[in-house]
Amino acid sequence: MRTKRAKRLVLCGLLLFLACFQTGCGQLEIEDRAFPLALAITAGKEAGMYDFSFFFEEMDTEGSSLYHKEDTVVTAAGYPQAFTLFGRVQAAGLDDSHMQVILMSQELLLDEDFLESFYPYFLKEHHFSWNTMVYLLDENSVSPKELRESTGGKIGTYLRDMAQSDEQEKTAGVPTLGDLYMEWKDQDQTLLLPVLATTTPPSVDHYVLLTKGSPGVPFSVDNARMLQLLRGNLKKMQLELSDGTIVRLENIRRYRAYSAPNGQRMATRDRTEQKREGTEPLCRMMLVIDCGLENRVDLPDAERETLMLESERLLRERLEQVEQWVSVMVGNGRHVIPEYEIKMSWMD
Repeated sequence: MRTKRAKRLVLCGLLLFLACFQTGCGQLEIEDRAFPLALAITAGKEAGMYDFSFFFEEMDTEGSSLYHKEDTVVTAAGYPQAFTLFGRVQAAGLDDSHMQVILMSQELLLDEDFLESFYPYFLKEHHFSWNTMVYLLDENSVSPKELRESTGGKIGTYLRDMAQSDEQEKTAGVPTLGDLYMEWKDQDQTLLLPVLATTTPPSVDHYVLLTKGSPGVPFSVDNARMLQLLRGNLKKMQLELSDGTIVRLENIRRYRAYSAPNGQRMATRDRTEQKREGTEPLCRMMLVIDCGLENRVDLPDAERETLMLESERLLRERLEQVEQWVSVMVGNGRHVIPEYEIKMSWMD
């Protein structure tokens, strides 16, 4: 009995010993970990190599205020290798679970070798967050080093605060690493990715439409707002009228209905039947919007009506500029002809 008991104790001790390594007892203490808040990924000088620039700043985590190491650039054949090499460059283990933003060269979206290495690693437990924001860098964008200098060494929090402070950008939402992965995996989504400008401090210069895994048509910021509006992502925006008046459009609600050529609304069954016949219904968009003016509260009803009519005219004009992309944004690639019904009301 004693022998069997002794064997059981030895076995339990061995299992406990192994469990410690698998469940975190052997993990690094928080003081020995490095927490970058921003990561820039660009193509290296050698083919098949990439530069991973890790940016650090003071942060609070688990009750401690931490500032770990100097910013570091690791050149590697992929992110898994960069993660390993980081520990050799700095005397700290890399912890990327608090990453706020990733800056990625636009050309990498076409590099399948890089993507097939990066995305599976991102999916592993404790690596990144699905909500990590993604911005693109093109050949004209400011370099990661210049971005660091212009933000006082706080690229991550600067871009996060920039997105949250812009009411239009905040409601539309900056694409995340999770969005990018799902588009790459299924290739049935359409994303508008912001590209940083040539100037500092950081700002968005334009957007790139990502469809079926390939970055393509660039859009100005204004036109990107219209696409976000049609997609139903934009809840607030501003219009500047010809006389400089700023009109705030808020509580934007978008409804979509399909109708036959005779203008009658179609049921789902009828739409399916029409699709079989090789014809496409009209896509009718209804936009319900509340309006407001900056620094103007009391206005005569006649002037309010004039401003709303001017706002609707300008809105329709801007919608027409992106009309050819309605099929991609709201029709799942099917050819549709948009019709807009815009209803505006004045905010009290």
